Amino acid sequence: MSTTTARRTLLTVLLVLTAAGCSLGGEQSARGPETLDVRPLSGATASTHADAVRLYDRAEHAVAACMSARGQTYTAQPRTASARGEETNPYGLLTVRKANQDGYGIVGEYLYRRSTPVPASESHQASWQRALTGTEAHRVTLRLPDGVNLAYSTDGCVAKARAELYGADWNTVEPTAVGLANRVLNAVEKDSNYLSAVRRWSSCMTKAGHPAKDLQAPRQAVDSRLQQAASDETALRALGNDELRTARADARCQLDTDLSEAVRDVQRAVERRLLTAADKKTVARYVADRRRALASATA
Repeated sequence: MSTTTARRTLLTVLLVLTAAGCSLGGEQSARGPETLDVRPLSGATASTHADAVRLYDRAEHAVAACMSARGQTYTAQPRTASARGEETNPYGLLTVRKANQDGYGIVGEYLYRRSTPVPASESHQASWQRALTGTEAHRVTLRLPDGVNLAYSTDGCVAKARAELYGADWNTVEPTAVGLANRVLNAVEKDSNYLSAVRRWSSCMTKAGHPAKDLQAPRQAVDSRLQQAASDETALRALGNDELRTARADARCQLDTDLSEAVRDVQRAVERRLLTAADKKTVARYVADRRRALASATA
């Protein structure tokens, strides 16, 4: 998966109706100002890792209970993803502290996943799959604000468990809110003021010895070397050190060029222009539904 695709996935992974940081080198002081963690919709669709794990676990147990009631066996699966999915900024904004500790998190995430393999999937009969994800007769398709079509079946245990945990409208409210976040993100990244800010950052990166045309380019460069380096521990550590050096320059250039402030200002203007009153109600409903789910998950 490309780094760009992975970054997009951060905002769409919650639509599926179905770690810790790793320091690779000496940590530098992170005193002084930091980059703002600007996210679409004021971070409404963002989550802490702890909350994501708590909600995931509750949903898995609700699925297992639903499957049991239908005479099927389902084992709740542990969430194996590290904290990086929640921590990584969708625009590619990076704090000095994060850069010092984990770079972009690419090599660190590879090492984490290597030590925490995903459980092997089992084969199941069609009746088990229908109980889990639903039937064609109850299949619906949603057209999301970012142009994505999402299809799911309302009678599956996954959809029912989500509705039980979050509320009856969650299977439409959540993907719609995430689609709105994607729409804002896409519009920001096409805005002329945003592009001007990125060019200033790019010039700084070139002067620092790490030329990059956009915020995803440094990540893509590391990602493209990972597959080959993964088979050689020496090469992997060298890649990790290169990642740290690049990320530190990246974070410093973001600070020096006031990039996060520019992104914040552009995003505010974009959201004023794009979001309707109905959109804002959807986001508010998403926040309220999720807050209630968290309260029940911690009760």
